[in-house]
Amino acid sequence: MMILGLACALAGCGESGADQVVSDNRIEPETGATAQVAKLDEDLRNGVFAKAIRDSGAACPEVTGSERAEIRHGVRGWKAQCNNESAHLIQILPDGTAKVTSRTY
Repeated sequence: MMILGLACALAGCGESGADQVVSDNRIEPETGATAQVAKLDEDLRNGVFAKAIRDSGAACPEVTGSERAEIRHGVRGWKAQCNNESAHLIQILPDGTAKVTSRTY
């Protein structure tokens, strides 16, 4: 029991809070469907996003622009702007599913 306590105490030696912050702020590299969407040209990507937004039940006649955004801490996605003044955050999941969070003005 005493050895276990000593091992736990030593495990914390030499570690700084900065090291932990760096590892917590790491963004994983994109793979699969996420990487494929990132490689699309803007017009094609905006068309994919418009369909994903409409499939989510939100109104979006046309996506007029999209840009990379951190949609949650450590999670990169896209911010899409529609021509009906609505904005949406889109995360492409590894299986190709789009997770859409919508906002209207």
